[in-house]
Order: sequence, then C-alpha cells, then structure tokens
Amino acid sequence: MIKRKFLLYPLLLILALFLFDKIFLMDSIKKYIQPDFTHIYYETREELVTQIEKDEEVKTKKKKLMVILGSSRLLYFDAKELEELYPNWKIYNLSSAVTTPAYYFYFLERLLEKNIKPDFILLETDANQFNKNSPVFKGSNLTYSFSPSFVLKNFMTFGKDHLSFYFGKYLFAVGKNKPYLDTAYRRLKNPDFVAISAMQDQTKEFLIKNRGHAMSIVDNYVEKDFASLYATSKRTIDWVYANYAPSDMQYAFYKKLLSTIKKENITLVIVWPQASLPMQKMIMDASFTPDWKNRVDTIHNEYGYELRDMNSSKDYYCNAFVDGGHMAKDCYHPFMRFVMKEYYREINK
Repeated sequence: MIKRKFLLYPLLLILALFLFDKIFLMDSIKKYIQPDFTHIYYETREELVTQIEKDEEVKTKKKKLMVILGSSRLLYFDAKELEELYPNWKIYNLSSAVTTPAYYFYFLERLLEKNIKPDFILLETDANQFNKNSPVFKGSNLTYSFSPSFVLKNFMTFGKDHLSFYFGKYLFAVGKNKPYLDTAYRRLKNPDFVAISAMQDQTKEFLIKNRGHAMSIVDNYVEKDFASLYATSKRTIDWVYANYAPSDMQYAFYKKLLSTIKKENITLVIVWPQASLPMQKMIMDASFTPDWKNRVDTIHNEYGYELRDMNSSKDYYCNAFVDGGHMAKDCYHPFMRFVMKEYYREINK
C-alpha cells in the first residue's frame, strides 16, 4: 500500500492546482488582472436580484416594480431623479455592457424563480444582439452571467460549443479571470493603481446602492463634433456588428423571453434606442438591418408586442450623444418620460 502512494501524487497535484485556481476569483486579485470594469457590471446583477427579493416595498406591493433589461445604452439613469419623479415605483436596472436576449431571459427566469414578478419591463433590442459572429457574447454574457442549471436546461438552444465554453469558464477561474502577468505587472508598478482600485470599489458600491443604475464619468459631456460621432459610430459598427450573421440561438431566446413575459402577464415596452445621425445612417444602410427588423417584428406580432423605434418616434427626441451610439445624460430624463407614457398606453389598451 505504501509503495503505491505515488499514484496519489497526480490527484494531489490536480487538487492543489484546482484550489490555487480559485485565488483568481478574489476581488483583490481581479483588480490586477482584469483589463476593464466589465465584469463588475455583470457580477453585481446577481446581487441586485437578491436586493429586489428583499425589498420590502416591492414585496408588500407598496410600490410597483420596474426592471430595465438593456445594454450600456440604458445604464446611466439617475436613481435619485427616478425616485423623485416616479415616487410610486422602484426601478431596478439589470442592464450591462453589450447584452443579448439570452442574458435577458436568464435574468427574467432568476426573478420569477424567486417569485418576483415585475409590474413593468423595459426591454432594449438592437440588431447587434442577434449577431452570431459577435465577439462579445462569449467574452461577456457567457463568461460572467448564467448559472449551470440555466445553461443545462437550455442546452439545445445554446449548443455544444457554448456549453463547453461556459463550463470551461465556470469551473476554472483562470478562464474567467485570465492572469495576464504583463497587466498585473503594469498595475503593480502604476503609482495611480490605488486610485484605480478605489474606483473599482466605488463603481461596485454605486451600482448596488443605486439599484443597478451606473455612475457616469462623463456626466455633463456632449460630443458636438460630427467627425468624432462618425468615427465612434464606425468603430462600434466594426466591433459589435462585424461579420454579421443572424444568430438562430438569440432569436430562439428572444421568443422564449417574450413568450414568458406574455404568459406572466407582465407589461412590456420594447425600445430600439436612438443613436447619433452617423450611426443611424450606417445601420439603416447595412444589409443586415432589414432581415433583423423583419424577424423581430414577426416575433413581436406573434406575442402582441410592438417595437418603439426611438430614432423615428414623434413622441421622443433628444439630439445629445457622448459618442456615436450612446445618448448623453441629458437624454435620460426625456427617455424615461417617453417610456412611462408608453407604459400607461399599454395598460390602457
């Protein structure tokens, strides 16, 4: 028996490596190796679901619950202003950077599993969410959100490739938080790292305290240079719309999402947020737009919903942007006013 102890060495080595791997889940370590703050937005969303579950004003129906499901284009509502303007509502924002129907469906299910039924859901849709070749779905949605049970339950929709990718990230922290030594070294040597680290903590605390509404570092900024708007629009198109091909998976999740909302009798307003004029033109001239529009309109009609195109709506206009695709902070107030008008229009049909 003693002579065969060496057979345990590989198992012990694997166990040691597995335990060492978990170090990279620590927030103090992630600050050194994560390239940006994206993971913070995704990881706080689970905490927000728990926060909603414990919200006494929501549980007792003292206030109505609105949930925002969108991308970074819907991230920067002012929580304090919303409380003042809509005192009968609790408005939680589960939006994150470059999200998809799969992400929205996951969080809808998370809420319903906890017996949380929103009175109103504001849902963003855009052609980029349905791009099969987008580099962002795997790099953010599939890396930082979803539970194993959700992925397994929807295995046929995700497919084998996404299933194996997800569990590779889920089981091994170095897959989710890649230990780039050059990044860690630069930050270790950076005299400003203490301030950057504090900003990460502040970002997370702000998101939780403000019900998911994010802190804008360009609060009062408006891009007035048309050339800059054009350049940032082109950069966005070349990034999230690159090599565009329709994703049957995302359309399947979109149908599941709308079907569940309809079944639960939750009031829904679907918006296609306004973009700057250069980006509007690029998207409308793109070959993928008519197909995307026809597909989502068909799904909307199937479940009795409509798409509010905020680029052409007569009830909303705000021509202020921080870049080609993101409205300036000044636009969030008229945006929510438009959304609330559409909510009351829906419930009074």
